[in-house]
Amino acid sequence: MRTLLHEMGFSPTGPSMLRIDNQSAISVAKHPEHHGRMKQLDISWYWLRDVVYKELIAPTFVPTADQPADILTKSLAKPKVELFCDMMGLGRC
Repeated sequence: MRTLLHEMGFSPTGPSMLRIDNQSAISVAKHPEHHGRMKQLDISWYWLRDVVYKELIAPTFVPTADQPADILTKSLAKPKVELFCDMMGLGRC
């Protein structure tokens, strides 16, 4: 997204927020020393580590109950669907 904005003539100021509900993933992204102990990491994690270090992406914790991306991956009750639609700026779904 940052590259697209840059190509369109907009320069993002500050890091892009990456909202994650997994504290272990945030820890691994922010602290490269943990990578040596995790054998299952794929090459994409090394890319993430680099952009976090360069402060282009800022991983932040979001509790699972407040994760609007769940609307795309889980079956939810109507009140949660409405809340997440509002959080994404879609109004009432």
